[in-house]
Amino acid sequence: LGDIRGDLHMHTIESDGRATLEEMAAVAQALGYEYIAVTDHSKALAMANGLDERRAVDFARRVREFNRTGAGIHVFSGLECDIRRDGSMDLADDALAELDFVVASVHSYMNLEAAEMTDRLLRAIDNPHVRAIGHPTGRVLLHREAFRFDFERVARAAVARGVLLEINSSPERLDLEAPLIRQAKALGAKFVVSTDAHHPHHLAGMHYGVGMARRGWLEAGDIVNTLPLEQFRETIRRT
Repeated sequence: LGDIRGDLHMHTIESDGRATLEEMAAVAQALGYEYIAVTDHSKALAMANGLDERRAVDFARRVREFNRTGAGIHVFSGLECDIRRDGSMDLADDALAELDFVVASVHSYMNLEAAEMTDRLLRAIDNPHVRAIGHPTGRVLLHREAFRFDFERVARAAVARGVLLEINSSPERLDLEAPLIRQAKALGAKFVVSTDAHHPHHLAGMHYGVGMARRGWLEAGDIVNTLPLEQFRETIRRT
């Protein structure tokens, strides 16, 4: 747990979170983090008050203003952007280009045939603005099974495109599970361990994701949010 330097998936009152950017940053700083990414939902999740292009760009501007205050923790402007059924992103590319860290996630049409779901994820990975795939199998423990897709093809594509696979620390998800983590590591994948926090208290749940990473035989070098700020910034920069 002490190797983790930042949390890169969390929500604020801009969508369905319960705290402000400033409050989440303050708690993360108290946990000893050097950086975080605020990744509120995109507009497809209307019930979560998801951000459209204008709001996403405006919020990115607010994040840049926050960083100029010298708060002692760096905030990356981000978004948890929905992957549409056809694999396209929920927001236009010019809006995504304004953001530092885009997490692409599936929140709908989870009962697709495996081939269609695989193609959907592959198209998302091919988007040049996507930095990570969030909760990659979509499972919710005791509620929803993982959706079906060709995990090996998706992991290989992520490696080829430099896209991270998320280990989601939420106790409701714990996604990826250990056997898939081991499989992806063997293929050369890199990972991010994040809390998917919707409340400041949730930030303390990072240890669940670290536990999953350990079960998957990962070491600190496999996980990008163990990097110091400047090295992390370079790692997430894609051409």
